[in-house]
Amino acid sequence: MNTKRDFLKKIGFAGGMGMLASAVSMADEQSSLGKNNAHDNSDFFNVKDFGAKGDAKHSDSAAIQKAVDAAAKVGGVVYFPSGTYLCSNIKAYTGISFVAEPRWGYHSRAGAILKLESEDADCVLDVSNTYGLHVKGLFLVGISSAKKPIHGIYMNNQKVSPREDCIAIDDCKIEGFSGHGVYLKNVWLFIIRRNLMQKNKLCGVMLRGWDGFVMDNQFSANGECGFGSEGRLGTIKFTANRVEWNRKDGFGFCAGSTLNVTGNCFDRNWGAAINAFDIKTMTISGNIFRRNGKNEDAMENEKSCHLKINNCRGLTIMANASCAGQDDRNRGKFTPQIGFILENLSCAVVMGNTFYEGYTEKMIVESGNSEDCIIKDNIGTAFAFNKNK
Repeated sequence: MNTKRDFLKKIGFAGGMGMLASAVSMADEQSSLGKNNAHDNSDFFNVKDFGAKGDAKHSDSAAIQKAVDAAAKVGGVVYFPSGTYLCSNIKAYTGISFVAEPRWGYHSRAGAILKLESEDADCVLDVSNTYGLHVKGLFLVGISSAKKPIHGIYMNNQKVSPREDCIAIDDCKIEGFSGHGVYLKNVWLFIIRRNLMQKNKLCGVMLRGWDGFVMDNQFSANGECGFGSEGRLGTIKFTANRVEWNRKDGFGFCAGSTLNVTGNCFDRNWGAAINAFDIKTMTISGNIFRRNGKNEDAMENEKSCHLKINNCRGLTIMANASCAGQDDRNRGKFTPQIGFILENLSCAVVMGNTFYEGYTEKMIVESGNSEDCIIKDNIGTAFAFNKNK
């Protein structure tokens, strides 16, 4: 009979919920035979074999850390059965994986839940100075009322990683942290896929680094940006993400280069869908911009808009579709006032975008000293208020 370890190796952690559920059933069979426990030479480490309770009552930090330390010796897998594990500041190491079956939903809490136990902690998972690390299927829950910023997953590298292959985060829900859901400082090569970053007090993800893939995620109702940056960032693809109701911008980029933002949906962010400053070489194509600019205060007292692009060079904005609107159930103010706000651009092409009822005042506003720009063939209409009376 195959072991769960062999099965997980065979599917490469990519088989989805059904295949992982099959792996769990196999592990249950092994457990009845007394195999795969903390005393053999397996590279599979169940945190409950190390004393974790997962009962939402007892601290599991020490037990989880024991499992992690054991896995680190062989580059193993740290496995979390369903339960609520009170923990904080769990230190990860190079070449290991944190794995659970993703059972959470947008509103529901289920599966393996790692719940922050201390308001004095820095994070739940500390992934600083690690390489080849995978985090899959976990549900991380913070304490939103904590007085200090505490993050869900935290990479606090003091300088840029000397090598690639830092971290992959897949199929996780990260909710309710007083800091960022994920905070990666000085990361080199990262993958963030199929996650829900929701209701964190700061950003869903905050990044300083480059070489990344951000795909098929939902960034919802975070206190600042859905995805934000500090310092320079570059060479990142943002594809097929839903970015909604964040209280600043959907994506906020400040300084960097080589960004591709394609096929995403931005809905009812309080600031701009995308606010980019000092970016070189960027494409924004095939996205949907809907009802953004909900709160003018999130736009630094400027008029609301879908896009605010300032001091960018080598820019292509093409084949996006935009529409204005108000809150759900026909409540709130109709926004945005402006479709795109473009300032101080160089070597830019903005064409082929549609704004059917896409703004309330003006389609595109240009200002500053733009050079070598082509802005044409964008069509649209202002929102028809009378139609809705």
